[in-house]
Amino acid sequence: MKRSVSHVAMALALTLGTAGAIGVAAPAYAQKQPKMEISKEFQPHAVAIQESVNGSAENPQVAASQQQAMDALNKVLGARDDASRAAAQAELDAARANVDQQMGGVLAKLNAGRPTLSTADDKLFFGQMEQNVGQKMADFAMQQSGIQLMIDSGKLPPEELPKYHYFAGLSAFNSQNYADARTSLQKAVDGGYVDGGAEKMLVDSYLRDNMTAEGLTKLKSMITAKMAAGQPVPEGWAFDGLAASVNQNQRDQAFDWALLTLQTDSRAQARGQAYNIFEAYTPNYSDEEQLDVLRLMSRDNGITESRQALTYLELMQPLRRPGEAKTFTDKGTQLPAGHSMVTEAKRVGAERYDSTLRELNADASGATGNGAVAIADTYLGYGKAAEAEAAYRKGLETGAADKAKAQMGLGIALADQGKYAEAKQAFGQVTTGNRASLAKAWIAYVDNKAG
Repeated sequence: MKRSVSHVAMALALTLGTAGAIGVAAPAYAQKQPKMEISKEFQPHAVAIQESVNGSAENPQVAASQQQAMDALNKVLGARDDASRAAAQAELDAARANVDQQMGGVLAKLNAGRPTLSTADDKLFFGQMEQNVGQKMADFAMQQSGIQLMIDSGKLPPEELPKYHYFAGLSAFNSQNYADARTSLQKAVDGGYVDGGAEKMLVDSYLRDNMTAEGLTKLKSMITAKMAAGQPVPEGWAFDGLAASVNQNQRDQAFDWALLTLQTDSRAQARGQAYNIFEAYTPNYSDEEQLDVLRLMSRDNGITESRQALTYLELMQPLRRPGEAKTFTDKGTQLPAGHSMVTEAKRVGAERYDSTLRELNADASGATGNGAVAIADTYLGYGKAAEAEAAYRKGLETGAADKAKAQMGLGIALADQGKYAEAKQAFGQVTTGNRASLAKAWIAYVDNKAG
């Protein structure tokens, strides 16, 4: 979720705090805090800068100008044309100038003091002041500079460094300095800091910088690591990968990202779009394999286009599976009214529904091997999941030639009965060929159904 600029600044303020409480040089500071090694050259500048910062802490005029700067920055970022952007930038520049004036010309004081920094405490103090001023001016580049100087001082507690790297990266990201954002955010993540969406922001720092391949590689490694560790994958991660790969017209990658989205995202809209890509980009699936894709989509409200509905009708072969034809046409999902294929499927379903079911019941007890699997497959369309399960098991036990197909059908029959753990186990037996990826999609479905 995109965060507003004001929320980002608030996060910085709450986590890093304000620097006005830090004293320098004055005797009272030395009595209350460990002595800071402020250099002689920087000393007068430090006092002047702190007076500006501390004097603004409770100043309502500064607070009002800060809000104006935030509002103007949001306008700059949201501008849709050059004229709007220029007008918003002028408003932002004016608000920042007001903040500077109300803080006693603090920018000039910072510029004068910077060349005199020499000690670690000089850098730590100056960085905190600069971050504070940058926050008041809605200037993310200034905030990044200040936070980075605090890090470079070497005075921060080691256990706090990942957090500061994160906020340096966050500030760089929001100022669209994606190269610096990547550097800082990688250090934050490597240090174990994952709050505030640090991992995803690291990925986005690649994607926003037209480094799609690198960003998707990073994102996939994060997702697979979490899945391998049994950790939840934040919803939206895989879908972002799907969107990026589709926009780059990377069909193979898009198919993989669609599957990852189904495995990690429970949102109906995301799953619907993932199904669209999964179905459209299936790699050399046979008709029977594609049929099981559409069976899955039908069960998970994933058929969203008339093309998909008509393809499902074509692949199910109503004469062979009248029960499935009748069930689907009665449901009517995305079926174009008056289409000849729909009309024919309805006719066949109505005329052959009862007679075919009687034939199934008569033949089921004596069928073995491939015959049992064919009967089981037809039973599925009638909603006779228990009967289908029994026939699939019998087919597997008596020499069915296509064991992957039979195992897949068994999983579907179990899932239709709500036996999700058993269904997952059945699908898990399918590990080779095209059906391996299809089985993963079905496992994602039963996992989502099981909650």
